[in-house]
Amino acid sequence: MAQETPADLHILAVAQKWQSELEQYAPVIARGLAMFNSMSLGIQAVAQEIFPRIALHLHALERIDWSEAIRRMQALPAQSKAAMTLAAGNGWFFGWSDSLQGVIELIDKLNGALPDEIDQVLTQYYRDNLDFFADELFKKHPARAPVIQAAVNAHKALGTDGYCLAIPVFIAQADGLLTEIADVKSAFMKDTRVKDMRGQPELQASVALREQLAADPALLDLIHPLLTLHDLDFMKSANARKQAAQKEGGRFTVLNRHQVMHGEVSDYGTEINSLKAFSLLTFIGTHLPEILQRERSTCVKTLAQTGGTG
Repeated sequence: MAQETPADLHILAVAQKWQSELEQYAPVIARGLAMFNSMSLGIQAVAQEIFPRIALHLHALERIDWSEAIRRMQALPAQSKAAMTLAAGNGWFFGWSDSLQGVIELIDKLNGALPDEIDQVLTQYYRDNLDFFADELFKKHPARAPVIQAAVNAHKALGTDGYCLAIPVFIAQADGLLTEIADVKSAFMKDTRVKDMRGQPELQASVALREQLAADPALLDLIHPLLTLHDLDFMKSANARKQAAQKEGGRFTVLNRHQVMHGEVSDYGTEINSLKAFSLLTFIGTHLPEILQRERSTCVKTLAQTGGTG
């Protein structure tokens, strides 16, 4: 039998000491190992249950044409501007406050629609999303929520009477919000110092927003309808309305702010006019603040990168 060396005796002594000290913890260690084993089995069971549920989604992701998806996203701003311009020409406004899928679907419908289908597409869109956009307005502008809620309720519950009541409220709140957001004296008042290419004065809000976003043409495109609001039917002057009526060989019958707010007409109370007025309020109250927030975020990032120097 080999004789034990001092090193062997030392190792044996250490082992005996560990055994003695750890023996009292044996039950705790055993419970810990049992718990770990139970957790491991639980995780395995959960994984077995969840994986079949997500497998279809994973396979769906594999089938996506990502190059086409990227192309669509890159083309979206230009397509959005075209659709916004088309909608505004018919008295409608829409922004990007909806889901991305919802925005893309609406843009596709508008850019593929015939001229006499624009009202139909946007009427249905705002019927479907009235409550969603109303809730967004309430959250972003709680002080204005009671009066907007009252107008929305009237629109939904009172038929023609409700439209007559809701339209002036939607227009007035859009005016007030735009004045507040653009930080001007009166959003819909014309600024005679600044004129468009045809020599027509632009609105105070349009001028202020154009100046604020001048460094970012992409953001300007996303509020394009507000920059040309002075030229739309909604803001046409008395002379412009008269000329338009003569050109059409009849009355000027489209929704016009001045005619409604100054009592020039009383037959404006239709669902489509109410939804058009609501679309303007939604564009100003939900979409515009998001665009301006992007601009502010870009400015902060630029200042951080340059160390705050001009």
